[in-house]
Amino acid sequence: MKISIEWLNDYIDTGKDIERLAEDLTLSGSEVEEIERPFERINAVFSAKVVERKAHPNADNLIVCRVDDGNGLHTIITSDKTVSEGDFIAFGSCQKASDVNGHVVEPLEIRGVKTDGMAFSLQELGLEAHSEGIFKFEKPVEVGVDIKKLLDLEQTVFELEITPNRPDCLSHIGIARELSAVRRTKFKIPKPSVDFQQGDFPVLIETDKCLRYVALTIKGVTVKDSPLWLKRRLSSVGLRSINNVTDITNYVMMEFGHPVHAFDLEKVNSRIVVKDAKGGEKFVALNSKEYTLNGGETLITDGENILALGGVMGGKYSGISLQTKDILIEIATFDPVNTRKTSRKINLSTDASYRFERGVDPNDTFDVAKRIAQMVISISGGKIDGIVDVYPTEVKSKKVFISREKLSSYMSFTPNENEVEEIFDYLGIKVSQNGNGWECIVPTFRPDINQDVDLVEEFARIHGLDAIPSVMSMPFVKGESNSWWEFKNKLRTLSTSCGYFENVNYSFSDPKVEELFGDTFKRGPKLLNPVSPEMSLMRSSLIFNLIDSLSYNVKHQENNVKFFEIGKAFEEKEEERISFAATGAVSTFDYTDKRYEDLLIFKGEIESIFKNMHIDFEFSNEDMAGFENGRCGRILLNGKKIGIIGQISEKVNEFFDVDTPIYVAELKIEEIFKNLRPFRYESYSQYPSSFKDLSMFVKKGEIRAAEIFKTARNSSEYVQDVRVVDLYTGKGVPQDSYSITIRVTYNSVKKTLSDQEIDSAFSRLMELLESMKGITLRKVR
Repeated sequence: MKISIEWLNDYIDTGKDIERLAEDLTLSGSEVEEIERPFERINAVFSAKVVERKAHPNADNLIVCRVDDGNGLHTIITSDKTVSEGDFIAFGSCQKASDVNGHVVEPLEIRGVKTDGMAFSLQELGLEAHSEGIFKFEKPVEVGVDIKKLLDLEQTVFELEITPNRPDCLSHIGIARELSAVRRTKFKIPKPSVDFQQGDFPVLIETDKCLRYVALTIKGVTVKDSPLWLKRRLSSVGLRSINNVTDITNYVMMEFGHPVHAFDLEKVNSRIVVKDAKGGEKFVALNSKEYTLNGGETLITDGENILALGGVMGGKYSGISLQTKDILIEIATFDPVNTRKTSRKINLSTDASYRFERGVDPNDTFDVAKRIAQMVISISGGKIDGIVDVYPTEVKSKKVFISREKLSSYMSFTPNENEVEEIFDYLGIKVSQNGNGWECIVPTFRPDINQDVDLVEEFARIHGLDAIPSVMSMPFVKGESNSWWEFKNKLRTLSTSCGYFENVNYSFSDPKVEELFGDTFKRGPKLLNPVSPEMSLMRSSLIFNLIDSLSYNVKHQENNVKFFEIGKAFEEKEEERISFAATGAVSTFDYTDKRYEDLLIFKGEIESIFKNMHIDFEFSNEDMAGFENGRCGRILLNGKKIGIIGQISEKVNEFFDVDTPIYVAELKIEEIFKNLRPFRYESYSQYPSSFKDLSMFVKKGEIRAAEIFKTARNSSEYVQDVRVVDLYTGKGVPQDSYSITIRVTYNSVKKTLSDQEIDSAFSRLMELLESMKGITLRKVR
């Protein structure tokens, strides 16, 4: 939320130190995320006087003016024919001046007439969403003065992060109250001297989702352009000016935090009926979009027509226009939960719904009504006709008791009683001593305070968390060794040593992503109240979040990505897993290494991580949804499936908008942990080893290379190592086969092997391989 410092000064003296102000608000809990100056990009724009006006010689719809900016005469061309000699305007010369967006004025030649400057409109100065003509001062001003000084555009705005439990801070008055408590200074709330008489306009509430409804009718108003000061304030906090009546409702919302809506009284059919939608109704909002209602939404009607969607937005056909003479102003309070559901169901979020969703104080309604009545009458004219207040069940202030003992216990020191009462008083909490503590009456604008620990927190944050003394609350206790955590920490160390960066993601997933993987994973549990549709399931795999993170990095020019995550997945049961995702170059920092990640390299990296734990995997081919056919499979440990590995399918790549191959793997680490064994060390052989190479044709699809290696390793007790030294397809090799050469190393830790022993073992290996279907031996060396 944006807060204007100039505006805030109406209620409290903020001082001149902006950085100190930002620090005070941040430490109190209203974090200042950014300090903005919304008009800072306006440069070299000055007041100027029109000294000559004439028609354009070659264009009927344009006029040519000569203006004096104090440094000489300049030529401008405009289509605004309301400009007259003697007008004072905002002018900027070419190549020097820039508008609110930083666009520099360029010289133009229009039908033979050259310009050397430009007259600015309020739109170009950031004070209107759309301007019909150039800006003209109402009264004569000094020529050559910076427009930012003349229009008071040297504004500072804070972008605040307000936590969802603090709806009272969604206003300038709310922030002023916080600042007054932090600085122990008084602040003021507007108290207009406006008298209301009881109105007779019928208001019926037929739903429990509207807590209070006040209808204020004012007749004889003049709807027109808003004054400049009002436009400036709304623009500084990101709201566009529409007309004076609508702008006043937005102004009061930003002032009090209570959304207000104005209807054209002539378009309201003699009464207001607040009721629930049945479902299927059509509603055209002020944004001109039509919405189909689901049922349960709060409707503001005249008994027949829908005038507004309660807590969200007004209707197009009952809104304020330039022809409006009489208005009905709604100051209502709607149920936060229902407003949130309505906003999400129809996918419409507004400044009003943002506040109603978090909770609006129903008991500030008359203060808001008086303020808006005062502003409408002073700016738009008119006369108050009457006010109707329907308040079915009064929301009363809560009473909360806090004991001295509990406050001292939580604070680790004994607070000064005067300070306690002073802080609560500044926060609007009425406090009185009662026995061994304080009885506190919590105002209704603080729905977050419900118990004594909430009062402890209020005292602590205003007293200053940095001012709380540090004490040792308990003696040091040495923790016991935990083999499960040590195992996971070792996994992290080994993964990072292989170039993988750890991810920590939410435990939720997008149903659309899970659909892409079909039955590869069983769908995770559905959330009853998801944060968003894209996070409505408990994730059944960590892979989904890793691919999303990888995609984000690739789209931001980080093309070489290796991620891993250790966390819980929710399939048939909740279990911890480790997942890996990789794409891009194998060695990022070695320019001589031209290799890119592929399935075999990726598989080798996964194997190397777990070989450090003396864990040996087996792999079996299996086509799975979400993966490229023939390039994926299961990971097995002792014959049991504990994970998957493979290349992500092109369809999944397209969904995440990534055009490079992505390789992923996921393993159940609890199964791996169960199979950990104590490390065994064997003495290194002091005797020489010998190797033999064996080449063969292998038919594709009939036998896996892993079976060849397993057969070779088990063919003799003297086999020390088996590895591939050549793999070839092409000339001389049948199309349905590939040629592979393996090197078998023989050794013994007890003696030097004789040629006869080696030949015998090798012959045994050849016999075994020849008996296997799909293998044709080629040569022996």
